[in-house]
Amino acid sequence: MIWDARTASLLLVALPKLPQVDRLVLSTVTTVPEWHPEYKAFDPFPVHAWLIWHPDGPILVDTGIGMGSEVIDEWYQPQTTPLLDALGGVGVAPSDIGAVVVSHLHFDHCGQLGALTAPVYVQAAEFEAAQAPGYTVLEWAAIPDDRLRLVHGDQDIADGISLLFTPGHTPGHQSALVEAEGERVVLAAQCAFRAAELRTGEPAAPNCFSDEWEAAARASLARLRALTPFRAHFSHDSEVATIG
Repeated sequence: MIWDARTASLLLVALPKLPQVDRLVLSTVTTVPEWHPEYKAFDPFPVHAWLIWHPDGPILVDTGIGMGSEVIDEWYQPQTTPLLDALGGVGVAPSDIGAVVVSHLHFDHCGQLGALTAPVYVQAAEFEAAQAPGYTVLEWAAIPDDRLRLVHGDQDIADGISLLFTPGHTPGHQSALVEAEGERVVLAAQCAFRAAELRTGEPAAPNCFSDEWEAAARASLARLRALTPFRAHFSHDSEVATIG
C-alpha cells in the first residue's frame, strides 16, 4: 500500500523483486529561446516520465509538458504526446495510477498533472519555490489540496520506493529510488542533465538553479553516487547509466 500522511502510517517491508520501470517519452524539445544558457550548444532533447509497476498500483514519476501555452510553444516548440495516450500505450488507465511523484515543478515535469486524480508527492521546498513569478506555468503546477502530499526531505512512500531530497537544479528537486533484493534503480530526473554529470559527480553549471546552488547540486550527486551499484534514468538524457 502507498504510504499517505493523511492516513495511519504503514510499516513498509522489502519488495520480493524489483518492479519493472517503464520510461515514457512524453515530449521532445526542439528549440530553446536565445536567452537560454544552452542556446548556442542546443541539441533537441527528450522529456521523460517513468511508470513504476509497483504491486500496490502503478506509480508515475513526472508528467511532462502540458499543452495550450502559447509562450511555451513559441520558446520550445515541443513535440508532445498526451500523457493519457502514453499510459494507454502500456495498458494503464488514469484510474490505475496510485500516486504521482513530481521531481520538481518546472513546466516540463508537471505539465500534465491535471490529467490524473491520484495523490501528488512534491517537496515542500519545491512547492514554495514554484509560487515565484516566472518559475513555472502556474496552471500546470497547480495541485488541488486533496491531492497534494508535501514531502519534507527523504520519505518512503511504498514498499521499496523512497523519495530522496536532491536539491541543486531547483531548491526542492527530488529523485526516486526503487530497490529490492540488492538491486536499485534511481530515477534521478534532472538532478543531472546528462549521465556524465552523475558519473563524475560534477554538476553542469547550466543545470544548477543558480551559482549559489552549485554546492547543493554537487552534494546531491554525491549522495546518489553513494548508493552504488544502481542503474540511473534521467529526464533529458536517453542513456540509462550503470553506476558502480
